[in-house]
Amino acid sequence: MNCVNHADTTSAAFCIRCGKALCNECARNVRGSVYCEPCLSEFVQGKAAPSGSGIPPKQPQSVYGTNPGAAFALGLIPGVGAIYNGEFLKAAIHVLVFALLVQFNNATRGAAQPLMGMATAAFYFYMAFDAYYTAKKRQFAAQGVQLETPIDRLQQQFEEMRNKELWGGVALVLIGGLFLADNFDLVRIDRIGQLWPLVLVGLGIWMLRRHQGKESQ
Repeated sequence: MNCVNHADTTSAAFCIRCGKALCNECARNVRGSVYCEPCLSEFVQGKAAPSGSGIPPKQPQSVYGTNPGAAFALGLIPGVGAIYNGEFLKAAIHVLVFALLVQFNNATRGAAQPLMGMATAAFYFYMAFDAYYTAKKRQFAAQGVQLETPIDRLQQQFEEMRNKELWGGVALVLIGGLFLADNFDLVRIDRIGQLWPLVLVGLGIWMLRRHQGKESQ
């Protein structure tokens, strides 16, 4: 019997899966078992596992959001865009931060209120763009392209900060303590809102420290 691919060549083996006759050039030997090229390709793609070959079947992978447009639209609902992308912890953080900003915006009076309003609006649209770029990055990754998004560059800048978890924990404790004290009428959130210039002071100190750190290198 001749090879199924080369009619003028005598077969040397048979595929143990489909039974096709193969010559030495077409036969694919996997740990003593012979397969044809199409059958072996199916194994590699995870469609089937060759019996006794020792090649593990390809495990199915969970695929989350890969539609950037849908991710952006859902991202306009706090937390839902992150849920679409399968990032459930991020979704909880987004909801918590947005709720805190809305609460501070409602409790703030005077010159600080427009600032809190802009911060709330900025974070609101940040959630949508974060969901959009996450889905777009996965869409390109499925095509073998590594995409660096503005969100990635923003995260890289935050990764340069030291003790992020420490300062994040301190901030949550302070914010939770303020709301708890406000519930028992120990402090007034609207009066604390008048201290918003301290944010500018803290940001200026942080920038000065970074500048000094660069000069010392």
